[in-house]
Amino acid sequence: MPLVKIPAIKAPTVSLYIRITDEKGRRHYERVRPRSPQPCGPRDNYALLYYVPKMTWEQVGRDYNEAVRRRAAKEDELLQAAREQSPQPDTTPKAPSSLEELRSAFVAMKRKERKRDRTPLDEYTIRAYEGLIRDFIKITKCQHPGDITGDRVNDWMLVLEDGYVGPDGKVHKPAGPRTVYNLYVNISCFLRFCGVEPNPNTRHSGLRKLQGVNVPGKHETDPEAFSQEEMDKFFFVITDERDALAFELFLKSGPREQELANLEWTDLNLNGTPSVAYQCKEGFRTKTGKSRRVPLERGLADKLAARHEKNPDARYVFPTKDGKVEGHFLRLMKHYAKLSGQDPEQFWLHKLRDTFATWALRRGVDIRTVQHWLGHSSIEMTQRYLAPEQEDQQQMLVNKAFGAVAICPSASA
Repeated sequence: MPLVKIPAIKAPTVSLYIRITDEKGRRHYERVRPRSPQPCGPRDNYALLYYVPKMTWEQVGRDYNEAVRRRAAKEDELLQAAREQSPQPDTTPKAPSSLEELRSAFVAMKRKERKRDRTPLDEYTIRAYEGLIRDFIKITKCQHPGDITGDRVNDWMLVLEDGYVGPDGKVHKPAGPRTVYNLYVNISCFLRFCGVEPNPNTRHSGLRKLQGVNVPGKHETDPEAFSQEEMDKFFFVITDERDALAFELFLKSGPREQELANLEWTDLNLNGTPSVAYQCKEGFRTKTGKSRRVPLERGLADKLAARHEKNPDARYVFPTKDGKVEGHFLRLMKHYAKLSGQDPEQFWLHKLRDTFATWALRRGVDIRTVQHWLGHSSIEMTQRYLAPEQEDQQQMLVNKAFGAVAICPSASA
């Protein structure tokens, strides 16, 4: 019996917006970006926008996570309705699933997936999976799981290393070994979902194994820490009070970028024993889903308290000029590095976190305490942050360790 081709059904698009009310009571809507969601004010809420059968606004409350779930549920509901309305053949053999169809099913599965703390995957993570799989299909030119071979997977990784332009026109820079490994791990999840095992060394998977795949190794680079001289030059050129305090807090408490960007004044305790709490809140989740409290150096706490007195009504500690979450700390860091006469390529935000851990360990803080401050689940992870000293410091250390050791002349001979 010949196969009957079923026309593809385009999934309806459901967008998430936030209703914002200004001081005069006027309202307008702004689209919510998945990577930096805007929290609701006292008179605001989230709303869905879709065009089935006409433009429709649907209010979904003030909780961001609930709004994201309602958006995914509405997309599934509209897609199911479109399928029921589309004409179906009376009898036809089930056609093999294409990679595009499997991609949609894989993304739908990820939307239902839950982390260990029972929270859903971030919308940004889901969209990253969508983009990665879409690019993989385009680069390898595969239409069905049976088209995927080890050589095509190898060619895909070579394209990642060289850089490429995605189907959406986005330019992807050449990827380093660690990035290639991470992307390979992510695409392997999708391939196994399609019934294909990309790692030929895996035992008892029950899937079709690809032969000849050059499986990348997990490239664990040694952590790097700034020297005192580098930090002195860097902070010397910063004249903006907000930026100076932000980078000092990066250096002296070890937060991740989004933890500091979403930091609110209510997360700070600047009296008595000062400390800062990096914690989950409405519209923001830490990387691990756990909260931690880090003590603050007294001088930094005093400067933060003085800044709060100047901005008593501000919500975020380091907001943009219009009071929103700042998303350009990396660009600012490279700007100040260049201004101080140093190589901007040697400056990135996570290196400040490495420096915080390394300086703390070198200066006598016990590793169990540093583990708690960083929010690590194991001491082995914290040990990696003890970066080796630079060469000039290594010379000083070896002189200090062995310069006074007397060697017997007979032994040296």
